[in-house]
Amino acid sequence: MARKTKAEAEKTRLRIMKAALKLFVENGYERTTFADVAQHIGLTKGAVYWHFKSKPELLAELVVFMTERHTVQLTRTLSHPASLDSLEALTAYFVQRARLIVDSPANRRFFLMVRRLDWSSSKFVLVHQRIRNVSTMPYAIVFSALEGMRHTGVIRPDADLVTVSSVLMVLWLGLLEHEISHCLETDLEKALRLGFQAVLNSVKN
Repeated sequence: MARKTKAEAEKTRLRIMKAALKLFVENGYERTTFADVAQHIGLTKGAVYWHFKSKPELLAELVVFMTERHTVQLTRTLSHPASLDSLEALTAYFVQRARLIVDSPANRRFFLMVRRLDWSSSKFVLVHQRIRNVSTMPYAIVFSALEGMRHTGVIRPDADLVTVSSVLMVLWLGLLEHEISHCLETDLEKALRLGFQAVLNSVKN
């Protein structure tokens, strides 16, 4: 049998990661085996082991791939966070960011996986910091934007930015998860805009 080219090997590696992501979300990380992943895409278990030595290594590579992919998507699609100098711009940014996740099956699955796994476990030490960065970045963007708007007088000087940022993130993440899980009984954009408006109006100058 001819040896696979580097491009073919990379394509197979990507198929394995996509299958693993789907199964980790549907069946759970602990219950998913390499045999399950192999069967899902018509490979042998040995072929999966050829690309990844262990399940933690597969998960680590998957997290790196998805976070880098999502960063590229954000850079190409959304406004730079430094330009979020109004309440409407901040709201629009998170509406668009939510749509970027919801409109992609892979992004939806990765969002659910990040939300559901206990990343503090020692078995996830290889990707703990990367997941922490992914999880805290939206909050940091909100806080920084609100801090800038407080300096320019858009919001009140006595506004509690930590609380406001936290409430906005709970709102955003909760609505996103409900939408992805098909539990949201209204339009996602409408719900996000209404929620952000209610919270931000409470601190507007």
